[in-house]
Amino acid sequence: MHSARSFYIGLFLITSCTLMLQLVHTRILSVLAWYHLAFFVISMAMFGLTAGAVWVYLRKDRFSEKTLSHDLTYHSVAFAIATAVCLAIQMTLVPVATKSFTSVLTWAELAICISIPFFFSGIVVSLALTRSPFPVGWVYGVDLLGAAVGCLGVILILNNTDGPSAVLWVAAIAAVGGLFFSASNIGGQPSQKPALASFLERRKTIVFVLAACAVANGSTMAGLQPLAVKGKFESVYTHIFRDWNTFSRVAVREEARNVKPAMWGPSKKLPDWAVDQRVMDVDGDAGTTMYRFTGDLKAVEFLKYDVTNLAYFLPGRKSAAVIGVGGGRDMLSAAVFGMSDITGVEINPIFVRLLTYAARRLCGLAA
Repeated sequence: MHSARSFYIGLFLITSCTLMLQLVHTRILSVLAWYHLAFFVISMAMFGLTAGAVWVYLRKDRFSEKTLSHDLTYHSVAFAIATAVCLAIQMTLVPVATKSFTSVLTWAELAICISIPFFFSGIVVSLALTRSPFPVGWVYGVDLLGAAVGCLGVILILNNTDGPSAVLWVAAIAAVGGLFFSASNIGGQPSQKPALASFLERRKTIVFVLAACAVANGSTMAGLQPLAVKGKFESVYTHIFRDWNTFSRVAVREEARNVKPAMWGPSKKLPDWAVDQRVMDVDGDAGTTMYRFTGDLKAVEFLKYDVTNLAYFLPGRKSAAVIGVGGGRDMLSAAVFGMSDITGVEINPIFVRLLTYAARRLCGLAA
């Protein structure tokens, strides 16, 4: 006897993973290249889903309710494996826009890597909607509910791990969806099993391996990570800190000691000055600087020579508001110019956490 509950849970997990994978890819590609390429990810996802649906239509004699659970399980696990394998290939690519055949080939490979997992997801969703014995209204409702929860689930995943590891978690969850489809017991086995069927039938092992890879990858910077960001190569030694959330990847480089302070528009009258500083960047491009600060404002008075602080020379100013605290540079500037009331506004919790940690160390030094 078939189980409607197992079927609905399996469908819910697959549609959730489909939306999560799409959103995580937009985040990864925003780090690798540029933000507007989110539309590229969406296009490739829709292409893959549509190709999967067309595949089911063209093979309508092969797919039926008689083998539905097997087909849903097989393609759900294939979705999971393809997600992990395509991620591994994607991390080796350097997607930069240059007028060369190599660049065209790289972007073509990236498009294929993004679309293949969605092809299998498209097969699963199409089969669930057109071959299941359950009311199509309920099936479609679960489909939409899973997609909606997936949009929220990506927040939970990206706030707790990095982008590539989030993709591996999506793969593991998709494999769990295959377990539930298997338990739905709709129909029997096909007369001829598809390729790799014996391998994909090891569903529990696949779930365990994918989950273990996700945990291991999230615990180190030396795992599956972007090879190049904004056209610049990175290695495990490039940064001392990297963290992701739903709208950014913040990285901190090794401290530069006794160097000329980083400034946006230094005055020609700036005396010789040396500081210890760390460069922090968002998505590999937008940079901010954190200077070593021990509580002595005289050590950062070089900020008076930066044109970006021109407004502080206006008379009668006692308060300041900094929109986007970043590495704390503008907060120090306000303090150097004698502002008695300084308010910082920062929406990125990673920066807040880093600055809070630095402030606690400063208080410890002061004590």
